[in-house]
Amino acid sequence: MKKILSILAATMLLSSSILAVTPREVCGQFNGDLIIDGQIYPSKSVYLLLGVVDNTLTFVLPDFMYGAGKLGNIVLPNIPMSQSGQLTLENATLYLDSISERATITIINGLEDEGVVYNSTVSATDAEVILSIEAPSLPEAIYVLFQGKAARSNNYLIPNGEFEGNWTNNEVAGWHSFTSACGLMADFIRIDNTQFSQSADIRPGSKGKNSALLSSDMVFGVKANGNCTNGRINAGSMTADDAAGNYNFSDPDSVGYNTPFNGRPDSIVFWAKYQPADRDAANEENRARMNTVITTNARYQDPEVEDCSAIKIATASINYAATSSLDWQRIAVPFEYTNDSKSKAPAYILTTFSTSYRPGGGTSYTSGKITKTNVLDSIYLDDVQLVYNHRLKSVSVDDHQLTFSNRVTHISGNYCDDCTHFAAQADGYAAQTFLAFDGEHKCLHIYVIGDNYAQTGEYNIYRVEFDDTDFDTAVPEVLIDRNKNTTGWQKTVINGTLYILTPNGATYTVQGARIN
Repeated sequence: MKKILSILAATMLLSSSILAVTPREVCGQFNGDLIIDGQIYPSKSVYLLLGVVDNTLTFVLPDFMYGAGKLGNIVLPNIPMSQSGQLTLENATLYLDSISERATITIINGLEDEGVVYNSTVSATDAEVILSIEAPSLPEAIYVLFQGKAARSNNYLIPNGEFEGNWTNNEVAGWHSFTSACGLMADFIRIDNTQFSQSADIRPGSKGKNSALLSSDMVFGVKANGNCTNGRINAGSMTADDAAGNYNFSDPDSVGYNTPFNGRPDSIVFWAKYQPADRDAANEENRARMNTVITTNARYQDPEVEDCSAIKIATASINYAATSSLDWQRIAVPFEYTNDSKSKAPAYILTTFSTSYRPGGGTSYTSGKITKTNVLDSIYLDDVQLVYNHRLKSVSVDDHQLTFSNRVTHISGNYCDDCTHFAAQADGYAAQTFLAFDGEHKCLHIYVIGDNYAQTGEYNIYRVEFDDTDFDTAVPEVLIDRNKNTTGWQKTVINGTLYILTPNGATYTVQGARIN
């Protein structure tokens, strides 16, 4: 038998040793179990985002199911949170578009079920939230309990894309070259393992101190591309283009030579200073290579020697030329996802950089009048990053496209959360959009969350206003006193922080500091 505890009783159950927390400290993605009427549904995710009102949170439970029916996303904005992390929300109404009816949702402070007491409390590491949901199609109120841990995953990036840290035997954390190669020819190519080394030549604007230098070489008279990877090199043949013997690979069983990965990024960005031996830019051989492949939990090798479509999720690849000045360039490459990618779970990412797009390729020339020296291809590499888009691509209302200015738009008519159909689409392949109907302020907030939210905590908020919207857009007095004309200035939330945006593009904090 379930027993709802009073606010006072539930508060008394909290430990007095709990330190005060702020909404910003508890924001994040939480993974755990969803318990509905005693039945456990594991591996569910909940998002806690900053509310657009001070000291509040927005609660997001995506794709809520009850029985065989899909109720849709449960998004509850502006939930008050005490300093102890306790949540309270009484009689919120939410129109469930998937079943075309209005539900009354309450966040219950405390609930006792068969002698076990639960509380709606959140912290930076844990979340326990109790919902009571009432809807006309439900015979009685259902109780939903979420219990989860914060998902603070770093498996959404390529580790040490800056090539910083200590280098040991011409390798650095996260990256491997011929020093750690395996295969029949590995012992021979380790004789000269200087094809991957540390450099102090950093890209413009870098905050780091080092880059990586990749160089081609001659091994027993055979041209060997400079090659580095976040997997491992297999050197198994003296024939450069023997894909069955010479390749880079990622293997779940090869501990330390694979890169666990959970993301679905939109692009990979890196800086390269490519200097081919033959300075003739028109030479088609002057093309360096970058290739990145996201795979399932399976072994994968590059180049492929068999059909790998069953384990591939996405690929980003480019053969690029040097700049005319042989200087640094920023290169961005979009990922191309397979048709069945959304049915596969990412597990690993394999990235390869090579001085030539062709095994044993590239150029060389001989310099020196007395002592002749082979000059070969080289690339300086820096700041390899994955990009996850999380902005609005489009928003339509009854098939009419909306246009936003500083993340705010206005449409005619009064606020109503069930009389108009909104459709929002993000610009990220795996980004999510959630509509938060704010009945208190009579406006709609659109949250756009990047696929790497568990790592970065970054997201964007857009606002749709109506004729009767009651939302505080007043500019803080500190800015009014400092500026003679604040017409058109407005509040907005960017990546969870409240800012003031001006018509000329300037951005201020609410405390009055200009940031651009």
